[in-house]
Amino acid sequence: MDPKLLTSRFVGTIVGFAVGDALGMPAQFLTRDQIRRYYGKHINGFVRAHDGHASDFLPAGSYTDETQMLLATAEGLIECEKMDPARQADALLSWYLNTVPHRTPMRSNLRACKHLCMGKAWTKSGIFSASCGAAIRMAPLGLFFHHSPDTLMKAVLDDCIITHTEPRARAAAVAVAFLVARLVQSTERCSPGDQVLETADRVSPIDSDMAAMLRWVIQITHLSPEEALFEIGCSADALEAIPAATYCFLKYPRQFQHAVLAAVNAGDAADSIGALTGGFVGALAGIEAIPDAWRLNVENSDLLVGVGESLATVALARRVRSMTN
Repeated sequence: MDPKLLTSRFVGTIVGFAVGDALGMPAQFLTRDQIRRYYGKHINGFVRAHDGHASDFLPAGSYTDETQMLLATAEGLIECEKMDPARQADALLSWYLNTVPHRTPMRSNLRACKHLCMGKAWTKSGIFSASCGAAIRMAPLGLFFHHSPDTLMKAVLDDCIITHTEPRARAAAVAVAFLVARLVQSTERCSPGDQVLETADRVSPIDSDMAAMLRWVIQITHLSPEEALFEIGCSADALEAIPAATYCFLKYPRQFQHAVLAAVNAGDAADSIGALTGGFVGALAGIEAIPDAWRLNVENSDLLVGVGESLATVALARRVRSMTN
């Protein structure tokens, strides 16, 4: 694949994730009706969270803990040029100790980080939770190991158990990473639906319910976002968040704005689902698919681009070494 195209998709994944997170930030915890009541209309750009919201201290365009944890994962891969679970656990612990205030983190991630803080090893720190708290940080692994599905699987499961041990959460983590890996390698002949089916097959041995949900969302893309997302659910439960983001991606696979706005205006876990949707579309369509106003005005835009470019450089170098050995 053309390195420029691959780099565009790497950057698109990272930036798209952060943009979706920032768009969803003010809609988190809200219903559709509450979004309209607090903001006067559907969200269609960066806005501050309403007074009294858990994120009301953040400026418009700010992302949440989802992107912070994604960046920690990406930077660990760039630094080590491999998956080092101990290094990833240290990065999560640093986030937990040094981020003040935290930006609406999931309780499952906080509990796991407390275990790390108390001295538990990364192999023992995870909790039995079915949330999407591990899955949301897996896109960089899908990018880094996009040519090595078996290595990717091991890396994802090692990273996941730092915070989550429940099968549904592990299946969700694999689903996000594997789908991103498939999307960044897409050609014009590739079908997004087929790539989701491949992802479902990959996660089926871990959790058959997650696989069934992913297969089901392929069949309901004819429904409107409001109807489909009501049926799927939009909570932070992995069995809802990952299928919901997958639906939004499949509904508008190359239309970043439509896909992400469909995700965030459903409310509830709007930051997580918006972020995952943005990452999926960015992985397929590249950075060029993201509207300039969002790409340039999201928090730390230059940093996000730099992380995506550096991750692409390291991943491509790793690929060359594997081909010459």
